[in-house]
Amino acid sequence: MLAATEPGPGDTVLDLYCGAGLFAGAVAPVVGDGGAVIGIESDQAAVRDARHNLRDWPWARVHRGDVAQVLRRNTLPPARLVIADPPRAGLAREVVGYLSQAPAAERFGYVSCDPATLARDLGLLLARGWALENLRAFDAFPMTHHVECVATLTR
Repeated sequence: MLAATEPGPGDTVLDLYCGAGLFAGAVAPVVGDGGAVIGIESDQAAVRDARHNLRDWPWARVHRGDVAQVLRRNTLPPARLVIADPPRAGLAREVVGYLSQAPAAERFGYVSCDPATLARDLGLLLARGWALENLRAFDAFPMTHHVECVATLTR
């Protein structure tokens, strides 16, 4: 995810559908205390675990709630970098709308476990001004139909 988003010192990063903070934990040391990492997750146990996992980086915090609802509140700082690892259903339409209207967002790292929903979401994002810079597929579960993909989008 570091290669996809290219975080640097002082960056603000949104980690949507952050789970236990895997990606937030990777970018937090890179952005440093001059930056911010904001995770959003709906699952209470995952939020608890993420807060525990990110405890060494006070500039990383996690909001509990539905991603679309938290973004709709419009209380988050502008972020240059966005990461998303949504459930199999893909990005909520409101999240696509947010990403389309977030002027500060320049790079978006999208992790997907479902190529069909990834293709659908990429089509929506490309139509709204994002460009696909890179797409990688990982056979994380050999001998199954499951493929993990990481898409890098820019604008």
